[in-house]
This record gives sequence, structure tokens and C-alpha cells, in this order.
Amino acid sequence: MKAYIESGLRVNLPKGQHFRFQDCEIYKQLSGQKLKEMDFGWWQKEQNRLWLIEIKDYAHLTTEERLPNHLLDNLVDKATDSLLMLASCWIKTGKGREFSGCLPTAIQQFPEDPEQLKLKLFFILKIDVAMFKDEIDVLRYKLNDRLRGRVALFNIRHVSLVDHITVINNKLLPIENII
Repeated sequence: MKAYIESGLRVNLPKGQHFRFQDCEIYKQLSGQKLKEMDFGWWQKEQNRLWLIEIKDYAHLTTEERLPNHLLDNLVDKATDSLLMLASCWIKTGKGREFSGCLPTAIQQFPEDPEQLKLKLFFILKIDVAMFKDEIDVLRYKLNDRLRGRVALFNIRHVSLVDHITVINNKLLPIENII
């Protein structure tokens, strides 16, 4: 297992079965060109599922970043760009070949049968219990509405947006609170 600390949460992912676009040299070269990424990719072999995970600590966002439209735009950009980076790997563009080397071997190429790969976009907001837990539903709806056509291209029916307490209590991902 490899442990990461992200937004005050410990993320424990199996060695060789996860990646971070931010650690790829090609991403470092392109990130200054308005390219965004989700925090983690995790290949869950036993379920043929590729998780793309983004964690945001709402308490540590700037006032501007907390604005609903700004936060929504940021999440949409991260999802869209991460899917584009994966697609570039699978169609083997020049940059995609460079990204591919950062991915676990099992997902470096798109499977012959698309049903062999399930993609899951998973956004986690670390919030204080008193914070806008009720507003997460509205944000989730808007996020799914904005991404609906884009994720459909990857056979994704919906995008998940959940608070960190729900993720931990329901053991949805290998994440734990450290603070």
C-alpha cells in the first residue's frame, strides 16, 4: 500500500495499481497550459474499475474558490481534462504515449471489450459537519448536468460527489481522516 495525504485525508492505494497525473513529466510540462487533473487514478482490478478521484478541502478554499459556479467549473475542468488525458493514452497520441507510462500496465490501453473497463469519477468534499451538507445535492446535480454528455462518451452514467464523512463511514474508498 502507498499512503498519500490529500486535503487532510489519508488515501491508501495499492502499489502498482494507482497513478497521479501530477507526477507524470508530461503533465508537469502541460499543466501551465490550463490543463487540470484529478488527484488520483486507482485501478481496482477485481472489479475492472478505474476510479478517478478528486478531494477538495472546502474549509481551505479561498473565498473565490468557494463560489458555487467557480467550484463547479473547477470540478468540470478536472473531470474533462482527466478523461482527455486517458483518451490520449488509449488512442496513442504522442503525448498520450508519454502519459501511458504513468498508468498501471492493465489500463495503458483500452480493452478490446469496452465492458471490461468501468470508469468512476468520484469527487470528495471534505467539509465541516455544519457546512453546506444540504447544498452538496444541488452541486452534485449541477455537476452531473454539466458532464452528462462528456461522461456518456466513456460509458459513465453519473458522477459521484460525496462528503468525506459519508465516504469514510460507508467505506466507499480506502480513505481515512487524519485531522
